[in-house]
Amino acid sequence: MTLPRLSTPGEVRIPDWIDGELKLAGGLNERLFGLLEAIGRTGSINQAARELGLSYKGAWEMVERANDISVHLLVSSATGGRHGGGTRLTPAGERLVKLFLQLKAQHRAFLTSLNQQLAAEGEFNDLFRRSTMQASARNQLFGIVHAIRPGILQAEIELRLKGDVPVVANITRESAERLDIRLNDEVIALIKASSVMIVKDFGDYRLSARNQLKGTVSRIEQGAVNVDVVIQLQGGDSVAATVTCNSFKLLGLAEGDTVTAVFKAGAVILAVAPKQR
Repeated sequence: MTLPRLSTPGEVRIPDWIDGELKLAGGLNERLFGLLEAIGRTGSINQAARELGLSYKGAWEMVERANDISVHLLVSSATGGRHGGGTRLTPAGERLVKLFLQLKAQHRAFLTSLNQQLAAEGEFNDLFRRSTMQASARNQLFGIVHAIRPGILQAEIELRLKGDVPVVANITRESAERLDIRLNDEVIALIKASSVMIVKDFGDYRLSARNQLKGTVSRIEQGAVNVDVVIQLQGGDSVAATVTCNSFKLLGLAEGDTVTAVFKAGAVILAVAPKQR
């Protein structure tokens, strides 16, 4: 069975923030009705099973259970052998499949309506959109583009996190143009935890790294080789740093310590959502 289209060419597709399978009582789900629909269309339970990625035995078990719990026989089979020759839907089976398709269309329309309501709420829409992005970088910080400083080969992009905390990223000019980054754009800064250094006390020294974010150690997770240190920044965002056990001991870190998360501008990867035209 093919799900109804949520959009047509030229329309802005509403994201599926809310989704769910239509299930009826007694374990009657889309997989079963997909099998019934395929049997009715192909006249072969073997071919229908292949279309749905089921084994022949598994398909028959589903059909037999549906027949057993139904008042009327849903699928009948003639004298065909193992390849399921002569398998067909009965009139009751056809009516049930037709009813399920109607219910599924209404179910999809209901989900689309809910997703449209969420899409209209900008704040929640942004939250869901950001949360669905998957990346290996431990630190994924949402920010607003505050300044763009293009160079010959590189572009410096300055973001502002919560609390107006600045983060600077150095990316190639080609990447900046390809991403079509503009002032006030919403972006996500990706920084690997292994790229973040922790400084407990600068003393009289100054560092060349552009990003030096002050915060408080909020959580420490010790492993056999490395230690994960989570630093809560002044604006409320958190940055995780991975340090060796030896470095952790030398720093003498403890929860509540005031520290600075340091990372180079080149360690920041920017991610942007596609712009709606």
